[in-house]
Amino acid sequence: MPRKHLAQLADTGAPTGEALTALSGMDARALHDFQLIWANTGVARRCEILLALQPLLEANATLDFSAVATAALADPDGDVRAAAVPLLFDDVDPKPVILLLDLMQSDPHAPCRAAAARELVEYAALGATEDLPKHLMARIEAGVLRAHRTDIDPNVKRTTLEALGYCLLPEVNELLLAASKTSDAKLLASALMAMGHTCDSARWSKLVERSLDHAVDFVRTAAVHACGELQVQSAVPQILGLAMDGEPDTVSQAVWALGEIGNIDARAALYQLQGLAEEDEELSAEIEEAIATLDLLSGDIDFDLLGGTDDDDPDEEDSPRRKAA
Repeated sequence: MPRKHLAQLADTGAPTGEALTALSGMDARALHDFQLIWANTGVARRCEILLALQPLLEANATLDFSAVATAALADPDGDVRAAAVPLLFDDVDPKPVILLLDLMQSDPHAPCRAAAARELVEYAALGATEDLPKHLMARIEAGVLRAHRTDIDPNVKRTTLEALGYCLLPEVNELLLAASKTSDAKLLASALMAMGHTCDSARWSKLVERSLDHAVDFVRTAAVHACGELQVQSAVPQILGLAMDGEPDTVSQAVWALGEIGNIDARAALYQLQGLAEEDEELSAEIEEAIATLDLLSGDIDFDLLGGTDDDDPDEEDSPRRKAA
């Protein structure tokens, strides 16, 4: 790793993209040089560097900051360890699962345990679609259930509940039903997200649809997302209303959900929103993406318009590192 990059990381100025990218795929010598600098860098700066790596990783899945993350997990400061955890996730390599389970179960710093649980939600999602070895999914199921029952930190309890939505365990339905009756809005929002993860529309669609009227905005947002995952067609009018008069996060989730629901009413709602969002480029792009999803689900998509050919292999298509939330 060039010394100028190491010096720049140790400086007090904002780390440059070039210096941060140089931390990807470090060999043993580069890692040694980095650790010498790292040991003499303040806690706030260490956190700043790790947090700055996360958007780079989300934008470019070819980057590999696992060496940096693994080194940072030995840091005595809990906030530094927590900032390192999101750099471990890799949707094509399940190796971090065991490390994340250990962190979730044994790290003394609650934010670090919660961060590990958040990454395990992503791995549980892979396991639910059989993109993760079954023995690892079984380890995740047992680990998040144990943490949900025993960890006293509310963030860990909420996040493990979301992970449990992907787990085919007999205890899950009872836990979700109990959480749906809570007065804790954050726990309710996590329960709604988990209900969507189950894809059990027959069991949960009415409950999540009722939550679209909740007084708290982030609960409504979670209910919208769950309606999309469960494809609750009767919720389209309410989701459209939230898309037309809601907070930005709720609007984005509503647009996404309409694309997932995918019926005639959802299509009409998206076209209506498209006409109202002409001057909002970001929202217009989200609406176009939702319509494309709807077309794909309904079989109406024209692959020639996407530049596809008969020789294209869909298995070779690059997938985003993070799933849309």
